[in-house]
Amino acid sequence: MTTDRPRANLDDFTIHVANHDQQIQHAKAGWIHWKKDNTFERYWDMYRKEREESPWGNNGKMLTWVLVRKDDIEGEIYAACETYQRKGFIKQKGSDSVEDTHLYGIASVVTPQQHLRNGYATRLLSLLHSRLSNLPPPSFDALPDKSESSSSEICIPKACGSILWSDVGSKFYSKCSPDSDRQGWVVDDHQVTELVWKILPTSGSEQLEKVWEWIYLSDLSSINHTLSQGAKENLRKVDTSERSVYIHDPASEGTTSFIPLKGTWQRPLIMNPEPIGLKYKSDIQGQEEEETIILFSLRTINIGDRLLITYIHNLKSERLPSVLKALDIIGRKANQEEGWIWGLNASNDDELIKTWQDDSKGERQVKFGRRKEIDGHLLGVAWYGDKEDKGELVDGQMYTWM
Repeated sequence: MTTDRPRANLDDFTIHVANHDQQIQHAKAGWIHWKKDNTFERYWDMYRKEREESPWGNNGKMLTWVLVRKDDIEGEIYAACETYQRKGFIKQKGSDSVEDTHLYGIASVVTPQQHLRNGYATRLLSLLHSRLSNLPPPSFDALPDKSESSSSEICIPKACGSILWSDVGSKFYSKCSPDSDRQGWVVDDHQVTELVWKILPTSGSEQLEKVWEWIYLSDLSSINHTLSQGAKENLRKVDTSERSVYIHDPASEGTTSFIPLKGTWQRPLIMNPEPIGLKYKSDIQGQEEEETIILFSLRTINIGDRLLITYIHNLKSERLPSVLKALDIIGRKANQEEGWIWGLNASNDDELIKTWQDDSKGERQVKFGRRKEIDGHLLGVAWYGDKEDKGELVDGQMYTWM
């Protein structure tokens, strides 16, 4: 549905952090678009719960941004989105050291139905870049002093980049750019891979091999420390003679728990407690081996009704067959028939992919390739450092989805 009113001058609009009434407007627009079987009351309860109670959203880590008229800052919204504040690591071009940084995730981009097809979402996202970074705002975004909104009072750490997961293809968000010299969120085909495999039937009596143990949500604090150190060490090894590289910190509050925890908010527990991962432990007394950790969600409908591997750490090809047997056990208990993993690289992970394809003599029916263009959750990345640098996000795994 579109309005019959003349197209507005986009220079008359700006963005700021939503007030309570504007959050309700955003939630109503989102509910109309994504409601599925939800009532608005249930959708709004989830909306508030994320911001007030979740580890990834509380204390101002999750904000709603709205496009509004400059002469009505606290009034009607014309487009809106959410931002998730996360910590990360960066290795600057030409540097040997890894530094702390911030990143943002962008989600729930929506335009109220009566304002569709007027360029409002594009303008919202184009203005958002400078709010999240040290990029200068465009000249047309200047506000009279008396019109400063409450967002100026909120602490918003400046980031080296931001991401979003596109279901509308790889082109739209790249055009939501901060200026004519930069692109918006760019999709790299190497980072939007998927591997789908069949979960094999089990008798129901199989037990987890003794070298593995289940991971639960309560274990994540200690697990995240290991993952964080591993991510930092992997970044340290990357050659930065030609460009900067950066990565999300898995220990950033709520990042690794987001998918499995939010998944359980939308359905009954499959078992209690419900495993969210696997950890390798040596069966040889006194022998220390580098840990293998796999995190997963048994069902998170907003991504897809499969067993979802959200993060892998130090998974060698020789350990994969026993991992897949474990996932057969837990996957069948969740009535899942397929598993899904993102971000494997055909060059760097070729041995792991081949082992996946060869396991069980092809019975797993493995499919590896690029995720589909529409509704494919395509990772788009915006870099906020020197435009000549072209810094690169080096991990496209599912755990940063939001």
